[in-house]
Amino acid sequence: MTDRVLIVDDEPIIRKGLKGFIDWELHGLQLEGDCANGVEALELIQTKPIDILITDIKMPLMDGLQLTQKALQVNPDMKVVLISSYNEFDYVREGMKYGAVDYLLKPSLEAGELIIVLDRCKVMLQKQRQQVVERQIYSEHVHKLERKRLEQEIIRWLVTEQAKMRFTDIFGETTEAYVCAFGVLDGLEEWQELYGKLHISIIYEEIQACFYDQIPQGSAPILAGEGIFMIFPQEGDTELILEQLKSRIESDLHVSITLGFCVEQADEWLERGLKKSREASVRRFYEGAGKSFKWKDSTSYTFKPSPESIPLHRILDMIREARDTATVLECFVSRWKKSKNPPDQVKNEAYELLCALAYSFGDAKLLADTRDRILHSETLDGLIETINGLVDEMKHPGFLVSTDRGQGGQLINNAIDYIKSRFTDELTLQEVANFIHVSKSYFSNLFKKHTGQNFIDYVIDLRLHEAKRLLLMKEYKIYEVAEKSGFNDVKYFSRLFKKITQMTPVEYRDKHDRKV
Repeated sequence: MTDRVLIVDDEPIIRKGLKGFIDWELHGLQLEGDCANGVEALELIQTKPIDILITDIKMPLMDGLQLTQKALQVNPDMKVVLISSYNEFDYVREGMKYGAVDYLLKPSLEAGELIIVLDRCKVMLQKQRQQVVERQIYSEHVHKLERKRLEQEIIRWLVTEQAKMRFTDIFGETTEAYVCAFGVLDGLEEWQELYGKLHISIIYEEIQACFYDQIPQGSAPILAGEGIFMIFPQEGDTELILEQLKSRIESDLHVSITLGFCVEQADEWLERGLKKSREASVRRFYEGAGKSFKWKDSTSYTFKPSPESIPLHRILDMIREARDTATVLECFVSRWKKSKNPPDQVKNEAYELLCALAYSFGDAKLLADTRDRILHSETLDGLIETINGLVDEMKHPGFLVSTDRGQGGQLINNAIDYIKSRFTDELTLQEVANFIHVSKSYFSNLFKKHTGQNFIDYVIDLRLHEAKRLLLMKEYKIYEVAEKSGFNDVKYFSRLFKKITQMTPVEYRDKHDRKV
């Protein structure tokens, strides 16, 4: 690192001589300037960062000792080297007391002597900087551990029904109110289909990291299978802070997230903040994904179960009377949009509708394992799209192959052979479904039934197994192992590998090297 030097002496010839005395750049130094007296020098020190000060002791207006004292008040880490034409030991002792590093005599000064002193200054500066970095790293580590501890405590309190905790019990009496924000990823099913469940947990961890990077105080426990619960002191414009955080998450991680939030007084229950922020996020179902919803705005938007639940036999009657699937679907969609019933109630009714339609098509088995797809619909528009897709499959049963004919196992065997031959490529669920000539949804359900795994999780297992094999061969760099095993992003590969094996790829390779 280049350290910046200032020369101060009231004699122009001395200043000129010192400037040309050594090759400053060669020794990692940069001359920031030279001054004729202490007053002029102090003004420059107050406006420019100076690392090493070389100053004469006796000067007009402000001598070198006064300058040393005042300069070190401005920058305590600065190194001061005193120079003089005489053996002024009383001044030297005074200067050392103020914090000067060394003292040099002008008449006998040689380049080598000055270089030795300056090198010593550079070593001292480097040690100080390293100590600052180490203290900062340690402080950040302690702060991170404290936040992790709070996360675990909050999760424990939330899952323990009898545990009632106020915000002050967790964070102390540091502020009057807290912001509670519940975040859920949009397009979760698509993410899981493309990258697997572990990828979702990694995304939530990255969202958590964005929160901790941008919000200095607070906690953000990840609630497995639900979302992330972010809590922080209310300071400034809450909506602006959340919008900035949301924008940061979406731009850095290339995802869409929906937030529900509320503001609670510090003496309120933590569970209340979670309940209200989670309820606000549920508005996504009717109003669309990727937005922020404030809880107080939902008081006129409370979801109330409809007393007029339509029974299955009545749905069947509607289908027989209409003799037109599209008309029945349109009737239900209109009902759902007007009623604004709780999303779970709408989804259950949608499933009942699909059951009735499957029965009317003469084969209720076609509906097997579709309930999850209905229940995981994030928005009403998404639910309608799913229903239309399932109904289209029911209308074309020839595209499906019934496991009752004993062909399900053979289909999956064929699919697995295909997957094993192509798992390092960008393989998709649709591609494999097309290969065995069934619909994507039917293949997804059949594959999970026979293997106990989702399609993408099975592919990831194959890729990780291949990565381990390549790591032990020692022929490839980590990024090459990632590419050859089917991972296009080496950073993602490393995180996923560590999450599963509890070791980085390098640690895994080193561990097995020692066993050989």
